[in-house]
Amino acid sequence: MKSLKHRFLVGLSVSMAALGIFFAVLLSMNLRDQLVSDTEHKASLVLSQVEAVQAYVREVLRPSMYDLLPPDAFILEAMSTSFVTRKVMSDHNALGDQFRYRRVAVGARNPDYEADAFERGVMARFAADPEVTRIEEITERNGEEVFVAARPVRFEPSCLRCHGDPADAPKALLERYGDTRGFWRHSGELFGLDMVTVPVAGALGQIKGTTISFLSLFALGLAAFYLTLQVFFDRLVVVNLRRATDVLRRYFPKEAGEAPKAAAPAAVEDEIEEIYAGIDAMASRLKEARENIEDHAQNLERKVADRTLELAREADERRSDVSLFVELLSILNFSQTRSELLSAALARVAGRFGASGAAYECEFSGGGSVTWPPGAAIPPPPADWRALLAVGELVLADHTALIPVRTTDVSRGLLRLYFPEDGPGPDPQAEDLYRAIGHQLGIALENLDAINSLLAQNTLLASIFDGISDPLALIDSASGIILANEPARELARALEDRPARPGETPRLPARLVGDPIHTGDAGPDAPVATTVALDGGRSFAVARYPLASPSGHSRRFVVYARENTAERRMLEQLRQTEKLVAVGKLAAGLAHEINNPLGVIACYAELLRQSLVDPQALDDLAVIERHAVMAKKVLRDLLDFARPRPAKPGPCDIKALLSGLARIFEVQAQSRRSSLRLDVPEGIPLAKADAGALEQVLSNLLLNALDAVEPGQGRITLAAAASEDGGQVNLTVADNGPGIPAVDLPHIFDPFFTTKEAGRGTGLGLAVAFGLMRDMGGTIEAQNDGGAVFTLTLPACHGPCQEDAS
Repeated sequence: MKSLKHRFLVGLSVSMAALGIFFAVLLSMNLRDQLVSDTEHKASLVLSQVEAVQAYVREVLRPSMYDLLPPDAFILEAMSTSFVTRKVMSDHNALGDQFRYRRVAVGARNPDYEADAFERGVMARFAADPEVTRIEEITERNGEEVFVAARPVRFEPSCLRCHGDPADAPKALLERYGDTRGFWRHSGELFGLDMVTVPVAGALGQIKGTTISFLSLFALGLAAFYLTLQVFFDRLVVVNLRRATDVLRRYFPKEAGEAPKAAAPAAVEDEIEEIYAGIDAMASRLKEARENIEDHAQNLERKVADRTLELAREADERRSDVSLFVELLSILNFSQTRSELLSAALARVAGRFGASGAAYECEFSGGGSVTWPPGAAIPPPPADWRALLAVGELVLADHTALIPVRTTDVSRGLLRLYFPEDGPGPDPQAEDLYRAIGHQLGIALENLDAINSLLAQNTLLASIFDGISDPLALIDSASGIILANEPARELARALEDRPARPGETPRLPARLVGDPIHTGDAGPDAPVATTVALDGGRSFAVARYPLASPSGHSRRFVVYARENTAERRMLEQLRQTEKLVAVGKLAAGLAHEINNPLGVIACYAELLRQSLVDPQALDDLAVIERHAVMAKKVLRDLLDFARPRPAKPGPCDIKALLSGLARIFEVQAQSRRSSLRLDVPEGIPLAKADAGALEQVLSNLLLNALDAVEPGQGRITLAAAASEDGGQVNLTVADNGPGIPAVDLPHIFDPFFTTKEAGRGTGLGLAVAFGLMRDMGGTIEAQNDGGAVFTLTLPACHGPCQEDAS
């Protein structure tokens, strides 16, 4: 008998042996290919060296010898390519153990180099196919396996002197070899070949030995693997299969044809067949058992049908109870008062239990009672119903059910159900359901009271919230408004970068509320108070208070904003006024002390000019006069700054003033290849301002604009417009220059602050303009919008102002 293990191991051994032979053949082929590749490389190197030697003799050495020797002289050792090549290659491989080189020919001048039969056969292959330039192969020569690499040798025109007509050959050649062999050749004729022979028999023998060694080692490894696999097969397969057959014998001894402890029958071919026989017997027993179960199932169908009807009835009751609890929750959602809740709940509870009437007595004093149906004659509650409610006792009488309505620790009232006299009355088996109904009704009343209290508090807080005049909002982490009073909503609409889409939550701009996620160095739970300045000139004092989030994911913030734009501008004007006052006092003293020495310098410079004739001295004197005049201009600006003329109250014709300035500065703009545009609408009101002072301010701003724009591309706009209410006149001087650096913008009205290079500005022009506008009751502001934009605001002149002027 062949066991499963025996058949498995025999099949595996045959497969492994075939695999070993396959790898041995593959190894032998790979080694032979490697040998051929190495030999081809070695032969190619030898032939390359031969070609290099021959090229050197033919192209360098032989022409040089012809130039040095007499015309009929010929040195074989230096001018014959065949002689030199054989000599060099023989010395290079004297023993011939690595390779053998031969340069042979048919009809060779030297009989030692006459081609033999093998070499003639190779030459015949070159002659048959002229396109073949090299032959490389392993073949057998003289009973020895060798690698042969050969290339054909054909006559070139330079070779015919020695191999053509003997009459033209050198005498030294004729004296050495005679005039019969090696002559009468022609150009392009195949007369011989260069052949390199490399012995490979030893290397092929080594390949065979290596292959045999591999097969031997593979056989040893296969034997070790065979023994190891046999041990593991016994432990992992055979043992477990025997355990499976033992189980079959133990539980099905009769079907296995043996006693529980008997040995396996000899008729079984192997372990698999033995298991198959046991499973077949087990399937037969299972079939018999299934037939018995089917017989029992037919008897059970009737019992199952009866039990199903009973369970369906119980399920309907439970479904009705669940529906009742769901309806109580729904009633709570739609009820706003206790009376509405109790009226709807009594009807549902009475309908569920089949009661004809129901009533609810409130525990709290003055709570009253609710009955159903409305207006029905319901008996009064028992005299001791409060005592029953205090202990939470359920009372089920013949036609009455007293159900305490309470939460976990608070009694809220008593629910009474009255059943018809001819009916079954309350169900004693539904005590848990009665108590659950009372508990659920108590929770509903408690929730309703909490909701009503919360709504009242919410109404109170909403009134307080909406009564705050400053913007106040509750926002999320993305600045979205959750709750806001009307001032906050108006502010969000006014500052929104784009119109809100329908249904979109309004959002406070991030530039106002900052980053709600990062609340600064004070920590994520600390309130933050800061002042925020917006692009339009408005500023707000913003306070942000973070609120703890129960989930820990999305945080909320209370934001309070108070606009302080007017306060900030007033403080800035106050600081600017203080600077002007201080600088004015300084300027008054400096102007008096410096003006007299400058007058003396100018006087003596004029006297010197009358007496000097040296051109260099006159040029130096001109420098002194120019700087003295510049210093006087600075002093004049200081005096104007320190003692400004009192501004006239007006009126001032803005259109006439701007038109005159435009005509004056149009010439300067054209000289700088720039454009000056005037934009003054018809009907612009008169301004309450000093025309001279206003002209000085605008002239200073126009000069600064001309200095700022780039020649050839400059555009300057001088515009005027009335405010919406007509109470102010706004003047604008705008250019398309580089604008004012943000770091310099807060300081441009400071005295002596200038961005111009030295010698071009004193830094007093804008400071004087600020002072003049302040004296006229107006303002001047600067911002960047495609260049520098200066806005002047003056009060409009109406009624009394015009009458005073007349």
